[in-house]
Order: sequence, then structure tokens, then C-alpha cells
Amino acid sequence: MYNLNNFNQNGVAWPFKYEDENFLPDSLEDHYKNFQTNAEKIFGRKITLKPNLVSKFFDNFLDHPTILPKVKQIIGEDIYVWSSAIFAKAPGEGRIVSYHQDNPYWQLSTENVVTVWIALTNSSKISGALEVVPKSHNAGVLKKLDVNNAREAYLNGEKTTNSSDLLSFNQNLDDFIKKNPPQIINLKPGEYSIHHVNAVHGSGINKSENFRIGFAIRYVSSDTKHLEVKKDKAIHICGKKNKFYEEEIRPKSDFDDEAVLQYKLSMDSTGVFGNKKY
Repeated sequence: MYNLNNFNQNGVAWPFKYEDENFLPDSLEDHYKNFQTNAEKIFGRKITLKPNLVSKFFDNFLDHPTILPKVKQIIGEDIYVWSSAIFAKAPGEGRIVSYHQDNPYWQLSTENVVTVWIALTNSSKISGALEVVPKSHNAGVLKKLDVNNAREAYLNGEKTTNSSDLLSFNQNLDDFIKKNPPQIINLKPGEYSIHHVNAVHGSGINKSENFRIGFAIRYVSSDTKHLEVKKDKAIHICGKKNKFYEEEIRPKSDFDDEAVLQYKLSMDSTGVFGNKKY
């Protein structure tokens, strides 16, 4: 466990607690299930990328007073939410996230970028919890990916990892992990961690009898943009804006017409990685 005051040194901090009387810890999994039930009715499938655009439940996390002040302490007062994603592992499914750094996948112009990873269910070693190598962010980008350009590869639907891996491409950090063992980020429902864009992280198989579900929010400083596109979409949270971003509309109610339209329009943004299927 690491505190926020030493985040610049460690590149990761946890556990913090999300507290909201409308969304109590024991209800978070049910809210997720209800969301996916509605998503399947409207889209014909479960959705995992930018769910906050069509859900008040997920939107509520973005600038929540138990989360946003901690993000500000790390990346400053000028903030966008560039991307978000649900990571759900069913029991017996065998899915993993191989160890990697986000930086080479995301192709952003600064390193003023953090991920808040919120547990909607218990997240432990047996259920395939997030694991992070503290201080690994200090090494910069350790290796290139096994594709020439991540943005182009996402748009082309390429996948170089094996079928059980939720990542699309390999960074091949096995040797680094052998020398630098990761720490398990044990979280209870409603707790969250924060990690740097260069922090090495991954997660193993869910060997429990229950789902392991996390919601990841990717915050960027307002002066951060994608290196491969001229115009992008994101949600302005606070402080200065950047003309590079077209403002995404936050939902007035769950799956209303405007929200569904915004969701569809945002599927061409860089933060959905070619609308990859997690």
C-alpha cells in the first residue's frame, strides 16, 4: 500500500475509498449488471468502452468528490477524461491482462496521465486482481510494442496477443517482471487505486467463484493530446480546455437518445482503441 504523497516516487497508490450514499459498495455489482442488461437491449451486446457516456452510474465516478481531488493532486487542475473501460472477468473464463505499460498503446503527448481503477467487486489475487510494479514508471517506456503503430493496428482490428489476453498487442515484459515482482492491489468493492501511465501492470486469471469487475478511468491533463490524430473526443472535467478535444456530452439519463447518439459518435475517438472488444 502506498499513499498519494509518494505517488511521484512510486507511480501507484492505494487503497482509496469511493463513498456515495446513492451507490453503496454492496450495490455496485448490481448496478453493473443492470447496466449491461440495458446495454444488450439497446446495442445487442454488452459494452465496455466509455460506459459513462450512457450511464449515470458510471458518469458519477468521473468528478466524484472522493476521487477527483486525488487526481488533481497528481496531474493538476486542468483535466479531461480521455477514456474509460470496464474490465470484467467471469469465473473460469481464463482471461488475463499481460504485463505492460499504457504509454506505448495510448500514444499521448505527455505523461501527465493517470488511471483510477475502481473495484465494483472484490479484487484479490485469487480473482485476478490488478498487479503493479511500484517505481517502474521511473524507467520510461521499457520496450516497444510488436506493432509499428498502435493507432493504425487498432483501427485495422489487429491482435498479436493470444486469445485469453485482454490486450491487443505484446510489449514482452516477462524478463522485467522476473526481476521486478509486481504487488497485488487488493481492493474491496468501492475501493480504488491510481497508477501512472508508465507503471508496469497486469492481472491474472480469475480463479474465484465470482465475477471480478473493475472500472478504469483514464484522466489526462488538458494539454495532453493524441500524437496520431488532429482532433479527438473527451470529457472536460475542470480547469482549462484544449481546442484539440471535441466535448463529449455527459448523459442526462441512462441510455436516453442523446446519450446513445454521443456514444455512437465517440466510437471513433482514440480512447476506444478502434472500438476493440475487451
